[in-house]
Amino acid sequence: MSDLKSQTIYRALRERILRNELASGTRLVLRDLANQYKSSDIPVREALRMLERDGLVEMVPYRGARVTTLTQRKIEETYFIRGHLESIATGLAAERITPTELDALDSLMVQMREAVDAQDGPRFSDLNHQFHETIVAACGNEMLRDLTMDIWQRHSGFQRVFRMVPERLARSQSEHEGIMAALHARDAKRAARLALWHKRSVGDTVSTLVPPNKPGAEVTA
Repeated sequence: MSDLKSQTIYRALRERILRNELASGTRLVLRDLANQYKSSDIPVREALRMLERDGLVEMVPYRGARVTTLTQRKIEETYFIRGHLESIATGLAAERITPTELDALDSLMVQMREAVDAQDGPRFSDLNHQFHETIVAACGNEMLRDLTMDIWQRHSGFQRVFRMVPERLARSQSEHEGIMAALHARDAKRAARLALWHKRSVGDTVSTLVPPNKPGAEVTA
């Protein structure tokens, strides 16, 4: 029962953070949250640990938990790493992907187009994760897959860009179309290049969420 409650609280807080209802730097007081969700402290503490794993919450010594903040430097460093890892993985996937995996990606593409048409950011975000996860899984290199998805998990809050910048949906989908064409053509070099360009493009959009002209300015992950 405690695990179920912690999952419920985790999902509720995650959604509130991604919607920016809980803004950057907001303190998350254990007792207040327990009262709000009619829970004991234990499920709340576990939910906060899961959010910390996702990069959405950070623990501050002597101050407790707060919604994670990001600097331009963190965004640039994260997308540099993610871009190169996913570029390598996508290039390998172009050589190794199976017809079944291509069919799964084609199905996701249809669903993502529908989400773009509906301007459904949360739905697109979930499908986007499945899309890239499927490609990375097809690379055939377990260590590369684990490293890539671990970084993705720890910075899952970047997906809020699809809620905060609606035009990003159509732009990402256009970039996905190019990657898919390269995968179908088994063109490893083009697939790798487009994957790297795609991550840089997303990173540039995420950077717009940080207030300009303020050194060290921060934004929710």
